[in-house]
Amino acid sequence: WREIDIEVTGDTQSSVTMNVLNAENTDAWRPDIQSSKKFDAKGQNVRADFHTYAFEWLPSGITWYFDGEKVGEHLPADVLPIPELSTKIMMNLWIFNWLYGFGGREGKNNQYPMHNEYDWFRFYKWNFDSKYPCADGSTSCLTVDDMYLTSNNPCDGIPQTGTRNGWHPCTTTCKSR
Repeated sequence: WREIDIEVTGDTQSSVTMNVLNAENTDAWRPDIQSSKKFDAKGQNVRADFHTYAFEWLPSGITWYFDGEKVGEHLPADVLPIPELSTKIMMNLWIFNWLYGFGGREGKNNQYPMHNEYDWFRFYKWNFDSKYPCADGSTSCLTVDDMYLTSNNPCDGIPQTGTRNGWHPCTTTCKSR
C-alpha cells in the first residue's frame, strides 16, 4: 500500500505527524517503509479546534501545510520514493492498542467514544496528470498495480485484488446499519 498522511496524534495537544509510506509487497508495517516528519503547532490544541490541513503531491515532492503555512516536505532525495501510483483518500481514527505504540504513551487519550469532525474536504487534480482520477469517477482507469491490495475498507465497494504469500488479506465484511 501507499500512503501520504497528516495525523493528529495522541502524544501532545499540539502534535501533528506527516508520513509517506511505501509498503509495496509487505505484510505488515515496518520502520523501513515509512518516512515521518513531526510538526508542533505550539500554543494550539489541534484536537479541539478546527484547522486547515493540506498536502500538495507532485512528482517533484510532497509539501504539507498547516493553516496555510508550509510545515514539511518530502523530496526525491529522501530515503523513500515519492509515490507514483494511485492512493486512497481516507479520514479516520486510530485506535491505540494496549502498548500505546502509536501516538505516544498517553493512554488516557484512548477514551471512548472517539469522534472526528470535518468541516470540509477538497481534492484538486494536478493539471499535468492525464490519468488520475478516472474521468467518470469510477475505478475504470486504474491498473492492476493500482488495485493490488487496495481494499482496506470492506464497505467501499472495491473488491480485494491479489494475495500476499498465497493468502487473501483484509477479509473483513461490511455490516449494514
